[in-house]
Amino acid sequence: MSVRNTRAAATIITAITVMALVSGCGLVSSIKNDGVSNPITPEQSKTQVIDAAKDIVGILNLQVQEPAFWHASCNDQDEAPFRGQMTIGYPLPSNAEAADAEVAQMINILQTKGWTTDSDAHGHGVTLTKNGVMASLSARPANSEGILELLGECRDTTTTKDTKGRVEDVNLS
Repeated sequence: MSVRNTRAAATIITAITVMALVSGCGLVSSIKNDGVSNPITPEQSKTQVIDAAKDIVGILNLQVQEPAFWHASCNDQDEAPFRGQMTIGYPLPSNAEAADAEVAQMINILQTKGWTTDSDAHGHGVTLTKNGVMASLSARPANSEGILELLGECRDTTTTKDTKGRVEDVNLS
């Protein structure tokens, strides 16, 4: 084999080795990150949901009652990945028809601001999505209370059952 052919073969072998290492690292990284291709930190998962909540509260000018945030597992085993989750109460008319009409109006307003309905999502009410966050609006007219529930993306691979923390009050101002 000539020197030229030996160098060409060495170059090809080097290139193949580098490609294998790079793709192998990606595969290991994907497995290490619980199959999440673009993981986020616990703080980013919290910010994602709180920013969405502030968006909705501002758009609808809601009178917020007891906003609460927590990290929730995306599976039944309480393992990663986790996501940010929160609920917000708000006052509604006690009349069922008026409460339903108000929620329908809120949904229409949110749709004009970039929130889209998600027929694949299953929540306690009508579910909207924007920037990876799902928001469900529902009414409990007997209690004169509306509930806004927000679920972030299942991309937090750092949080664990032991580090997820407790429910925390949130200031949305």
